[in-house]
Amino acid sequence: MQTQFDRQKSSAGSKLVHLSALYLFIYYGLGAFTPLIMQYYQSINLTGTQIGLISATTPIVSIVTQPLWGMICDKFQIRKGVLVLTLLVSGLIGLLFPAVSTFALVLILYTLLSVFQSAVVPVSDSIALGYVKKYQLQFGDIRMWGAVGFALAAFVTGLLIERWGPSVIFISYFAAMVAAILFLQRVPVETAAAPKFTTSMLAGIKDLLKLPRFLLFLAASFFVFGSINANNIWFSLYYQEIGGTVAGVGLAFLLFAGSEAPCMKLAGYCARRWGLELTILLAASVSAVRWFWYSSAPSTTAVIALFFIQGISVGFYLATAAQFVRENTPAALQVTALALFFSVGHGLGTMLCNLTAGWIQDTYSTLSIYSFFGSVTILGLIPLLLIRFGPWKAVEEKEDVGATG
Repeated sequence: MQTQFDRQKSSAGSKLVHLSALYLFIYYGLGAFTPLIMQYYQSINLTGTQIGLISATTPIVSIVTQPLWGMICDKFQIRKGVLVLTLLVSGLIGLLFPAVSTFALVLILYTLLSVFQSAVVPVSDSIALGYVKKYQLQFGDIRMWGAVGFALAAFVTGLLIERWGPSVIFISYFAAMVAAILFLQRVPVETAAAPKFTTSMLAGIKDLLKLPRFLLFLAASFFVFGSINANNIWFSLYYQEIGGTVAGVGLAFLLFAGSEAPCMKLAGYCARRWGLELTILLAASVSAVRWFWYSSAPSTTAVIALFFIQGISVGFYLATAAQFVRENTPAALQVTALALFFSVGHGLGTMLCNLTAGWIQDTYSTLSIYSFFGSVTILGLIPLLLIRFGPWKAVEEKEDVGATG
C-alpha cells in the first residue's frame, strides 16, 4: 500500500517533470527567435542602424515592465495567470512579424513583444523557485532544461529556415509558447513559498552605490554582459559573412549553449580553488580574446571547433556573477542588488552594444563589430582588476538569504 511519503515523492517528481518541460519549451521559443531573428531582418532589408535600434528595445522596455509585472504578481497572487497571458500574447505577436516589412512596424511589434516577453523568465523563475524551496531541490536541475531547449531550437530552426525561409522562426516561437502553456497548466503554484518581487528598486540603491566593490562590478558587467548579449543578435550575420550557412548558425548555437552547462560546474570548482574574483577575471579575459579573434575573420571550421570558448567565458561568468553580488552586498539589500545588476548588465549594457554595433555595421563592417565588442570587454576588465587587487574588502555580513540555484 502506498504511504503518504511515497505519494508526496511521486507528486514532487511529477511536478518536476512538468516544470522541466515548461522550461524546455519556453527556452525553445527563445532559442528559435533570438539567435536567428537576423535572418528575418535581412529578408526585409533593414539597415544595421535599424537593427541596432530594434535590438535595443527589449532591454529598455524590460527595465520598466519587469518591476510592473512583478508588482501585479505580488499584489494579486496570480503568477500562473500572468505567465499564461504573457506566453500566449507574446506567441501571437510573434505570428504577426511575417506580415510586416517596414522598420516602423517591426519596431512597434518588437516593442509590444518585449512588454509581454519581459515577464516570462522572471515569473517562471518565481514559480520554479517556490517549488524548489518547498521540496528542497536544486533550481539548476530545472533550469538546465532551458539550456537544452535553447540549443535544440537554434539548431533545428536553422535547418528549417534554409528550407522554408525566415517565417519558420515565428511559427516555431508560437508553437513553443503554446506547448509551454500546456505544461504550465499541470504545475501548481507554491504561493506561500514563492519569493516576492521587489516593489521598489529605489529604496536600497543609494546604500548599494556606496559599496566600492559592488559599484565596480556593475561597471564591469555593463561592458562584459553587454557584449555577450549583443553577440546573440549579431553572430548570425557575422557567421554568414565569414562563409557560414544558416544551418551552421544553428549548429554553432547548439554547441555554444551545450558547452555552458558543464563549464558552469567547472566554474564552481575554480571558484572554490582560486576564488570568485579570479574566476570572473578568467571568464571576462577569455571573452575579450574571443571577440578580437572573431574580428580577424577565422574560418567557420575554427569557430565551430573552438565552441567550448563560449562555455569558459559565458558559462563561467553566468555561474559566478550572481554569487559575487550575493557575497558583496548586505543580506537585506540583495534582492535590490540583483535587480540592479541585471538592469545594468543585461539592460543598459546590451542596449549600448546593440545601438553601437548597428552603427558600426553600416559605417564599417560586421567584423568591426567584434573589434568593438573586444574593446568594450577590455574596459570591463579594468574594474574587475580593481576589485581583485584594490584595497576594498568584501561586505562583512555573510547572512544566508536562502538563495537557490
